[in-house]
Amino acid sequence: MSEEKRPGGASGSSPLDLAKYTLSSPLEVAHHLKTIANQGHMVTVFSNKGKTFILTRFLQVDAKSRTLVFDWGADPETNTQMLGSERNVFVCSPEGVKTQFITGQARKVDFEGRPAFEVTLPEQVIKLQRREFFRIRTPVGTPVMCTIADYPDSPIDLQLFDISLGGLSLWLPSPTTPGFELGKQYFRCSMELRPFGVLPCAMEVRHRLPVTLRNGQDAVRIGTSFLGLPSSMENLIQKYVGQLERERRAMMR
Repeated sequence: MSEEKRPGGASGSSPLDLAKYTLSSPLEVAHHLKTIANQGHMVTVFSNKGKTFILTRFLQVDAKSRTLVFDWGADPETNTQMLGSERNVFVCSPEGVKTQFITGQARKVDFEGRPAFEVTLPEQVIKLQRREFFRIRTPVGTPVMCTIADYPDSPIDLQLFDISLGGLSLWLPSPTTPGFELGKQYFRCSMELRPFGVLPCAMEVRHRLPVTLRNGQDAVRIGTSFLGLPSSMENLIQKYVGQLERERRAMMR
C-alpha cells in the first residue's frame, strides 16, 4: 500500500505530552508496580541498547529499600547481557494500561532459593491508557495480511498498517468495500507476525479514516481494538513490536 497524505494536507500528529501521564511520587510508583506484581502480569524488559529482551514477572516491590525484584530469564546469554546493561526499559500493559519505565543496571540476587534480578525502583513511571498505546507501522516491503474468516460470504485478507497492544489498523481494498461499520465485530481473525507465530484474535471496528494516497487515489483505513486478547497473545505482540522497533532504529543508524 502506498504512503498516504492526511486529508487537508496535514502530515503526522503532535507529540504526546507525557508529563500528565507520569507518576513521579515514590509512593505512587511503588504502589503501581506492586499492583502489577500482585496480579502476575508479564513484563518485557529491553536491555543492551534494545538489542535483547526478556519476558518476566515482578516478584517483589519494596518501597522501603526502593528495590524491584523480577524473575530470572530462561536464556543464560540474555541474562548475562541483562546484567551488563546500564539502561533497561520495562514495558507492560496491565488491564489495558500501558506502563513504561527505565532503570539502571540490574543485580543478580537470590530470591526464595532461586536466582532473580534486582534493580533500584525508577524515579518515574509512564502510565498510558489503552487508547494511547504506542503503535508501530508494519513493513511495507513484506506486508502483514490479516485474514477475517467470518467476513460475510467468504474470508477476506486485509493489509495491516500498524499494530499495538490495544489493536491494529487495516487498509480496505476499496473505499466502497462493504462491512466494517463502526462497532462491527469480527471474531475469527488471524495474522502471522513473523518470526514469532500466528496471532488469532477478535476485534471491533472503532474508526474509519479516509486518506488520499500519494498517487492521488482515495483509500480507507480502519482502526480496530482487540476483544478479550489473552496474555499469551499480548506477549506475542510485545515481541513483534519490539522486533520492529529494533529494526527501525537499526535503519536510522
